[in-house]
Amino acid sequence: MEVKDQNKEVGEPSPITIEVVGADLHYVVREMRSTFLRMAYSPILTETHDFFCGITNSIGEIVAINVDVPFHMFACVDAVSAVRRAYDDDIQPGDQFWLNDPWEAGAHLNDTTLLTPLFIDGELRLWIAAGAHYGDVGGTVPGSASGECTEIFHEGIRVPAVRVRRDGELNEEFLRILLANLRQPFEAKGVFLAQSNTTLIAKESIEKLYDRYGSNTVDRCVHLILENTEKQARATIKALPDGEYYFEDYLENGGVNWPQPVAVRCKMTVDGDSLNFDFAGTSPQIDGVANCALTNTWAAVFDVVDTYLSPGGVSNFGAARAFTIDAPEASVVNSKFPVPINGYATVMFGPIHGCIQGCLSQVMPDEVSGLTTSSANQTNIGGMGGKYRQDEYWIVYEFPCGGWGATQENDGSLNCYQWHIGDIPVIWPLERLESMNPIVSLANDIYPDSGGPGLKRGGNGIRRAWKVTQESTFAVLGTDAVLPRPGLCGGWAGSLNWIGVVRDGKPIVTSELPLKAGGVRLIPDDVILYLVAGGGGYGDPLLRDPASVLADFRNGYVSVDGARTDYGVIFDEHRIDVEATNTLREEMNGLKVIADIAGTDDDDYDIELRRIVPVGLGLSHALDVSDGDVLELVNYRGAHLRGWAQVDESLPDNALALGPRGQGIVGTQADGVVEVRTPWTYSMLTQEGDTHFVT
Repeated sequence: MEVKDQNKEVGEPSPITIEVVGADLHYVVREMRSTFLRMAYSPILTETHDFFCGITNSIGEIVAINVDVPFHMFACVDAVSAVRRAYDDDIQPGDQFWLNDPWEAGAHLNDTTLLTPLFIDGELRLWIAAGAHYGDVGGTVPGSASGECTEIFHEGIRVPAVRVRRDGELNEEFLRILLANLRQPFEAKGVFLAQSNTTLIAKESIEKLYDRYGSNTVDRCVHLILENTEKQARATIKALPDGEYYFEDYLENGGVNWPQPVAVRCKMTVDGDSLNFDFAGTSPQIDGVANCALTNTWAAVFDVVDTYLSPGGVSNFGAARAFTIDAPEASVVNSKFPVPINGYATVMFGPIHGCIQGCLSQVMPDEVSGLTTSSANQTNIGGMGGKYRQDEYWIVYEFPCGGWGATQENDGSLNCYQWHIGDIPVIWPLERLESMNPIVSLANDIYPDSGGPGLKRGGNGIRRAWKVTQESTFAVLGTDAVLPRPGLCGGWAGSLNWIGVVRDGKPIVTSELPLKAGGVRLIPDDVILYLVAGGGGYGDPLLRDPASVLADFRNGYVSVDGARTDYGVIFDEHRIDVEATNTLREEMNGLKVIADIAGTDDDDYDIELRRIVPVGLGLSHALDVSDGDVLELVNYRGAHLRGWAQVDESLPDNALALGPRGQGIVGTQADGVVEVRTPWTYSMLTQEGDTHFVT
């Protein structure tokens, strides 16, 4: 290949040049995003934006990425490494590579990455990446996401890094094999070609940038963009107090281990301008779906760290250089072949996010939000012969997350966007839903009283009901049906999730495992019912302005009963009864259970890795708990601690035993006191039959 000298620059690029080149790269990414949306056939991309476009340096570190799913920058790092391992020196201009192996590129089998190398002057300078969630990649159910899988082979076709173009020519044989294994080949082919062509168009734009500034200048700007972001992140970390901070969080079940929870533990070490997150003590990987590849653990940590330490900043890999991760091999945060991986989101968005937020809340409680909802609640409804293509499956794939946790300054946001991971609207527009699929929407509104009570209220979830008009299949992969996500600084947990099937006005059993179902057969007129969890509250709900509670009622966020029981506020539609409210709040404050802390030398865990909290006999009576019941220890300066009660008559009546790490989490010490509660505030559909709103 002819090599041209394009080294026009002299000396170090100026700060202005660095900014301009960086802006140009981000413009190319925005152009990629627009192109991708116009080309893609899939509503998963066009409506819920589950894709990414990015530009990396030669080793895969993201320099520019679109706003939709920035955590996929870690998939790029590992994907580039996988391509280099597979092809080494045989990477040439005109090549393209594609993969979806979660142990090579993170996430799950539905998430794919296409890479196009950019050569300038005969050297590989950058990689251009386009990732996309495919509506189906095979497996046991339409949409591929089943809560009942026990190995990766149940989840669909797994493709390691493979060359899909050589010298610019598409590998038609690969594409034919791939599409033969998918239930929606027409849609999938459109997505694949959108990935490929989007990167090729971007390649032309970047080549013009290199021609304009010269190869050395652009390369140096790329280097300095990452370096400057790293410096900013390290400066922010350096302002935090040095030390070790612990937190632990639990996933109620992983798919096969019910009722055993999945435990995630983390020690965050602040050392000067760097962070380390050590997940020692986390549950081993399981045969169920709740497993997370190491790439996604990195991404989960970055989600939270970057949100709080680089607010308003541009995401790139430079910030990730400021922290390291230690994750035990073959654990749920560093899973290995051949366990299923489709439930990575339940681990990533739940206990991993929870642990990082819990650790950070101990050093910056005024900035950290209530812990987020755990699951993306992956749901699939599909069948053969939709409205457009009778010879293919129609599939509706959604991931309605719960409401967002509240912060010191604001109530939590509603269940419309997963903004902690990017600009993702997680639900389809109803017009698109009904026009493309044999589904009729019966209800779609805010779920009252679902946001966790607090000085600042957790974001509400949603209620939805869809009626299917032909035989089809339902699958769900979610969590938070038993253990709600906790609040922060005295706030209460949000509501629980319930997603299931109603037939003839009554819920049917879809699975023995909460929110883990696969291949449930639907008949015409069955109703898919969504009661999606709310986020945790922030601060004591008895301190919330009664006028705000009344406003919440008028907006449909809080019911009259919820205002009374959760906030101690009494009103009619027009005015607050100030005297009755003050009296009720005083009574409710008097009902809080305050326990004495008997310090122990060690934190105690059972064989299932659950924290054991020994409680005195009087305390067990006051809380109405027995052995094995869940307790929540309230930290009014940070995240709350969960544990399982163990009645110990040797303890003083009003005492509980807590080890040093537990004391650190709740912000107290031996001989101190702590508020203790049970985290249950909401009745679920299966208990009280909350189906009236769909009739």
